[in-house]
Amino acid sequence: MAKELTAEFKTLLTKEEYHRIYETIKEHPGNLQTNYYFDTKRFTLKATDAVLRVKHRESYILTLERKKGYNFVRTDEEITEEQFKDLVENGIIPSEKIAQEVNDIIKGQKIINFMSLSTYRISMIYKKGKLSLDRCEYVNTVDYELEYEVTNRNTGKLDFVQIIRDYDISYKKSQAKLKRAYDALRRAI
Repeated sequence: MAKELTAEFKTLLTKEEYHRIYETIKEHPGNLQTNYYFDTKRFTLKATDAVLRVKHRESYILTLERKKGYNFVRTDEEITEEQFKDLVENGIIPSEKIAQEVNDIIKGQKIINFMSLSTYRISMIYKKGKLSLDRCEYVNTVDYELEYEVTNRNTGKLDFVQIIRDYDISYKKSQAKLKRAYDALRRAI
């Protein structure tokens, strides 16, 4: 397993900025990924800095992330479409290991699917990094984001500033997608 230190630079985009960039990179491959988030009605997992989700692209990956000090410990397991449906409809976690960890936290409460977050992403190599254009949908919200991921923070920052200038983008600070989705959920409840 290889480890690589990366830096990310992001900005939210207006719909117009997104479409302007999209028109110049639409020939690059894109993909759709949907993350389904699970918790109790009281958000017991979130209260303990744990996240239970299923990521769906070509397959279904069940993930439990738990905060341990300043780090996160992540357990991933591929599940079937039928197991995913059973989790959504009945709250049955198909992985014994993940189910045991979750049950230690929630103490018999029922797991529900409370939110999904879908991202359509087009990525391309730009200079010495990866430039990604995202269209995100969650909780009756659509937003747009531009992300630049590099291994060298200093040159990456200069490249990102140049990208913003080249596309005539007004920089807007971007929170993590999951944070934006939780905020939208809180407003909707």
